[in-house]
Amino acid sequence: MDGNNPNKQQPGIYVIGKVISITASVHQRKDGSGQFVRVRHEISTRPGVIDYEQLLDPAKDPGVKVEGGKAVAFPTLPEDELITLRVEPGAIGEYKGKVRISRAERVA
Repeated sequence: MDGNNPNKQQPGIYVIGKVISITASVHQRKDGSGQFVRVRHEISTRPGVIDYEQLLDPAKDPGVKVEGGKAVAFPTLPEDELITLRVEPGAIGEYKGKVRISRAERVA
C-alpha cells in the first residue's frame, strides 16, 4: 500500500456484510493458566453467513471483563450496519461447513 495515499486498499480478502448475531463465552485454558473469552460474530453476506471468531485474554485486554464465569464486557462490531473486514493472511478456513475467520481488521 502506498503510505502517502490512505485511500488505496491493501491486497487481500475482504468480507462485506452485516453482523446478525454476537455471542461470547468464557473458557478455561487447557494448561490451567487462566481463562479466555471467545467472541463470535455471525456476518450475513451474499451468498451466506460467515463466522468471525476472536479469542481474547481478559488479563491482557482491558476491554474484556469476566464476572461469575460470564463475559460481561467485550469488543463487538455494530449490528445491522454494513461493515468491511480485511482478513489477515491464513486466517480464513472452513469448519463444519461454514466459512470461519479468526483474524481480521475492520476497514469500513
